[in-house]
Amino acid sequence: MSKVKLNFTPSVPVFDANVALGRRHDKAVSVESPHDTKLEMERAGIDHALVYSPHAASYDSGEGNQMLLDSVNGSGNLIPQFVCNPAFDDIDQVVIGLKNNNILSVRMFPGLHNYPFTSWVVESWLDWLSEAGIPLWLPITYEQLGSAYPVEPRDIYETVSAWPDLKVVLVEATYHDASWVFPLLKALPNLYLELSRFVLTDGIASIINLIGAERVLFGSRFPESAISPQLYSIHHCGLDSNSLKAVCSGNIKSLLGIN
Repeated sequence: MSKVKLNFTPSVPVFDANVALGRRHDKAVSVESPHDTKLEMERAGIDHALVYSPHAASYDSGEGNQMLLDSVNGSGNLIPQFVCNPAFDDIDQVVIGLKNNNILSVRMFPGLHNYPFTSWVVESWLDWLSEAGIPLWLPITYEQLGSAYPVEPRDIYETVSAWPDLKVVLVEATYHDASWVFPLLKALPNLYLELSRFVLTDGIASIINLIGAERVLFGSRFPESAISPQLYSIHHCGLDSNSLKAVCSGNIKSLLGIN
């Protein structure tokens, strides 16, 4: 059987909204250095990437965030994102770090860090993020942890609806989640969807037909997943040029306030 050769290059600028950068404390990762990450980005035609520390996610948020800053220092197309743990982090110290390092977004892991995404846990954090205009990335299936939904859909609805000025990005939703992700996105105009694991028949076109292209972001989940497959799918799901540009880079730039 002959080999199938597939040469694909993105036709629009691409800003990856979901990349992990650096080591983990509990397992090896296939790519962990900025140099190797940028090589893969160049190969796939990725111009910029929003990067977070998996060490911050899975072990120590403060230590991991500092490791990330040290790692991306001088890397203009790797944009750092802080991981915050409202259950243990000191909000005043985190705010200082966000301001001093010009961090444009944060990521919370309620399931991984074992707290409910409810106002009585995250209220002060969401108050500050909303006032500062800093968007929140919210992974809902990060390694599953033996639970069907590490973040409860009802908690997402009640909490996100209580902060209508806060932009929240659902990250790593899968086809298992489609039954509640679709109506949730329709109900909450400040909720966005990152596409790295959203793989289902006509899923991308369906979600854009439902809520428009302005609240949908390309993300790869690299290095846990390859960069190109979902990017290829986005390019071949029938989007017009303006929608393709919005999903691949325009929407995340708008969220982060980047020209």
